[in-house]
Amino acid sequence: MKVQVLGNLLSKYDLGIIILNEMEEILWEDNILENIGEGKNLLNKSFSEIFKFSAMDLIKKERKLKTLSGRIFNMFGLYLEDEKIYIVNLHEITNLNNKDIKLYCLEKIIESICDGVIISDHDGRIVLYNKAQENLEGLSSKFVVGKHLWEAYEYNPEFEPEMAEHKKVFKTKEPIIEKYRAHVFKNGVPKYLSYSTYPIIKDGEAIAVYSISKNETSLQALLSETIELKRKLFSTIEVKEKNYKNNGTTYTFEDIIGDSEVTKNVIREAQTIGMLNNSVLIVGETGTGKEVFAQSIHNFGKNKDEPFVAINCAAIPENLLESILFGTVKGAYTGAITQSGLFEEARKGTLFLDELNSMPISMQSKLLRVLQEKVVRRVGSSSITPIQCRVISAINEDPLKLIKEERLRQDLFYRIAGLCLYIPSLRERKEDIISIGEFFIRKYNKLLNKSVETFSIQLRKIMFSYKWPGNIRELEHFTENAMVRVKDGEKELVTDHVPIYIKNVVVNELSNNEKSSLPDYLKSIERKMILEGLGKNKWNLTQTAKDLGIIRQSLEYRLKKLNIKRPEDKY
Repeated sequence: MKVQVLGNLLSKYDLGIIILNEMEEILWEDNILENIGEGKNLLNKSFSEIFKFSAMDLIKKERKLKTLSGRIFNMFGLYLEDEKIYIVNLHEITNLNNKDIKLYCLEKIIESICDGVIISDHDGRIVLYNKAQENLEGLSSKFVVGKHLWEAYEYNPEFEPEMAEHKKVFKTKEPIIEKYRAHVFKNGVPKYLSYSTYPIIKDGEAIAVYSISKNETSLQALLSETIELKRKLFSTIEVKEKNYKNNGTTYTFEDIIGDSEVTKNVIREAQTIGMLNNSVLIVGETGTGKEVFAQSIHNFGKNKDEPFVAINCAAIPENLLESILFGTVKGAYTGAITQSGLFEEARKGTLFLDELNSMPISMQSKLLRVLQEKVVRRVGSSSITPIQCRVISAINEDPLKLIKEERLRQDLFYRIAGLCLYIPSLRERKEDIISIGEFFIRKYNKLLNKSVETFSIQLRKIMFSYKWPGNIRELEHFTENAMVRVKDGEKELVTDHVPIYIKNVVVNELSNNEKSSLPDYLKSIERKMILEGLGKNKWNLTQTAKDLGIIRQSLEYRLKKLNIKRPEDKY
C-alpha cells in the first residue's frame, strides 16, 4: 500500500498521523508536526531526534506530549510488519472541536452542576442521570441508567408507559415548563422537585428528552423558618396595618397567629400545598380563617403575582352564580352584556370558592365539567376558553356528611380535593386562645387608645373552658366588646368588662357542661391547669408560674388555697 494513500485515509478519522519507515524516518505526516511547533519539511528526519524517544517505545507504552502553548496529546504507536512501517497517532485531548472531547467535557459539566439532569431516549430508557439528580431523588445512576422511566421510578403496574412525561414530550415535541411534583417516595415521604422537561430536536425530529431539576426543599425549609420567626415577632409587636397586595390578597402565613404545635403543623402542611398546583379543599368550621389560609397558600406559590379571585358561593343567588363564574355574552338573557367570568379573571392565579357546600347541586354539575375539561363556556356562547387557574375550595362542614346528605356531589369532592387541608377549631388548639386574644387586644388598643396588656386569671379560666363555636371570629367579637368597657389606665381585661349578654352565653354553656356551681367549676378548672403545669415542669414553681402568666408568690398562694401538695415519691 502506498504510504501517501494510507496516510490520507487515516487522517480523515483522526488528525495527527505520522508514518515512519523501518529505520523510524518520517515518510509522511499530515502537518501535525508543524501545528505543534516542531517545524516543517521534516520528511526523512529521525523520529527520535524530534521527540527524544523511539517509535518502538510508543508501541510498548503510550506517551503524553505537552506543548509550550498548553496543548496536550496522547501518542500511540503501531508497527505493520508486512509493510515494515510504523504508524504514530497524536490524539489531542485539548481539542474541543473534536466531538469526542467535547462530549467528554459536557458530560463532566453535567456531572458537576448543582441542578439535576436526566436524559431519556426514544424508547423512554434513561441514558444519563447525573450526581445532582441522585442527591435530589435518592436513587443511584447505576440502578436507573438503562432502565425505562416507569421501571426506574416503580410506577403503578397499571401505569401506561405512554403516559410518562418524557414520552409525552418526545411525542408532542412540546416542553413541560416549571412543574413541581414528586416522582420518588422515600419511607413514604415524597421528594418534591421543581423541574422542566424539554425535547432535543434534530432535523425536525425528536431524538431524546431531558429534564432539569432544582432542589427547593432546603429553600422551602429556610423560607418556612423565616416565616415562623416573623410570625413570632409580629405576634408580640404592635398590630400592623393591612397590606393590600396587587394580586387581590391581604394575608400571608406571617399573619397567622398561634403558638401551638397544632397551628405550626397546619402552616407547614399548607406551605407544602402552596408549592403545588393541584386543586385544594380547605375544611374548617366558620370563623377558623379558611380564606386567610387560602390567600397564604396563593402567596407562597410560584404564581403569587397572578390574581387571587374569591367568591362566597352562599352570597350569590343561583341564577347569577353561573354567569359570575363562567361569564356571559350579549343577548344571553335580558340585560346580559359580554363579560368574562371569574375563571377567566383568575388567569394563571387562584380562584377561591368559599362555602362551596352552599352551591346548588345543579351548579355543582356544571362546575365539575369545567374542572374536568379545563375549559369554560360563557353563558350564551358556543365557543370555549381554556382555563389555567388553580381552584381552592372551602367548606364549613364534614365533607362525608355533606356527601351522605346529597348536598355535595361525590365526584366533585374527589375533583376539588386533590389536596385537603383541615383547619382545626379553636377548642382543638386552646393554647392559641390567649395569644390570639392578646393580638386582638393590641389591635383594639390602637383603635380605642387603650393600654390593656392581657386577660385576668379568672377571665382566662372562663375562656379556656368555653367551646368558642364561632372560633376566631367569635373571640375577636368577645375581645372587642370587652375592650370598649375598659377604663383609662386598666392593664387587664376582667370578667366585669365582658358584656352581660356574652357573659350569659358563656355561663349557660359552662353550666350545661357542669352541674356544679360556676365558682366550683372555675375552681376545678384552676386546679386542673395548675396540676398540668406542675406536671409539665416537674414541679418547678418558677417556670410553672411563668407558663400560667402569674408570679411565683401567686402560684404558692393558690397551691395552699386549693390544697395542692407536691407528691413525695415523684420528681
